[in-house]
Amino acid sequence: MSGATTRWSLEAGRPKPQRPPLPAPAEARRSWPAVDVELVRGAVEHALARTRASLRRHDLAAALLVDPVNVRYASGTSTMPVWTMHSIDRYLLVPAEGEPVLWEYASAPPELLSPYPRLETRTATSWAVFGSGEQAGERAALFAADVAGVLRDRGIAGERIGVDRLDAYGFLALQAAGVHLVPAQLALERARAVKGAAEIELVRRSVAVADAAVAGLYRALRPGMTENEAWGELLGRAFSLGAEFSECRLLSSGPRTNPWFREASDRPVERGDLLAFDTDLIGPAGYLADLSRTYLVGSTKPSARQQRLYADAQAFLAEIIDELRPGAALDELGERLCRRLPAAYHAERYPFIAHGSGLSDEYPVIAFSDHHPGEIEAGMVLSVEAYMGVEGEDEGLKLEEQVLVTSAGVEILSHAPHDEHLACT
Repeated sequence: MSGATTRWSLEAGRPKPQRPPLPAPAEARRSWPAVDVELVRGAVEHALARTRASLRRHDLAAALLVDPVNVRYASGTSTMPVWTMHSIDRYLLVPAEGEPVLWEYASAPPELLSPYPRLETRTATSWAVFGSGEQAGERAALFAADVAGVLRDRGIAGERIGVDRLDAYGFLALQAAGVHLVPAQLALERARAVKGAAEIELVRRSVAVADAAVAGLYRALRPGMTENEAWGELLGRAFSLGAEFSECRLLSSGPRTNPWFREASDRPVERGDLLAFDTDLIGPAGYLADLSRTYLVGSTKPSARQQRLYADAQAFLAEIIDELRPGAALDELGERLCRRLPAAYHAERYPFIAHGSGLSDEYPVIAFSDHHPGEIEAGMVLSVEAYMGVEGEDEGLKLEEQVLVTSAGVEILSHAPHDEHLACT
């Protein structure tokens, strides 16, 4: 799944965006093992080092993690990630000093063990009402007693313990057990923001899967297929290459492309329609491939408006990418880029200019307003967003690229094909 690297040098000014040719089918075959243990181990070692450092900066003795994204980040393990987003059946304690403890789902098979050799693993206590009913509170008390015992054994009972996402049963049970709870999500998001070499390679593999899936949809797209069929074409190819799931199903066509954030429906796509979509794809090893394309369906002659929307989206992406450099302040970037988005698009603009992309959408965000502090750092992977739609019109256009910020410039990681007819001038 090779593709030419596109790098925008900080010294070279603003080049024209490169539009790679449509990948041949042979290039879309996966060329790596389904599970690369060495890469995942390297990612976990980097993650634990950054997590511990971030916990110390936030004055946390440890973090108790139940969000499956955070658990995967700091342990390299994943068990039913969509299920565990709503049912707390596994959790991880990461001390600022010392090795982590994973409470794993009771029925998890041994091949799901972490590649990190110093991870202690115990059997999790589930208190979900789904399986516990009226006994959920009692089960949560058992969970809390177990965690409190580990904190005592580690000599950190009574200290500030961060939690990322707990339900009321678990939170109240830990409080009743005397655990001093404070938020941990900011510390984890800041840790996750800068990727190590192993993580960057895993991101590349996820993006390569998305590129191949998008190329397959580009080839298959035809008038008469429904939006749901188009979405199935995209995800079916992605799943065959090892992707795990998509966080959304944002795909719309024709008059449903404006405003944005409509999900795929049973609407048949018509000749001359724009079809726009966002992958939001969780690929192999759990890393996000977040890119967007818009294609012209069944025609080689776009309208003047369609060409204008496309050109404006490409120009805004170029503006964003040209501004990304280590040390750039997030609030200043947001203010500056907000002024560069043509006024006609502000009413329907995308919520973010850019956001971090790792194991999910993550910190940091470059926003149009309501900025948070922070700056761009080398090693950040970002998705840069451009949605162009005029309020009251019946068409809009979405483009998005995933990029890596380096000390030498910005590397474009996504190489899914652009529509050659919309892109022509």
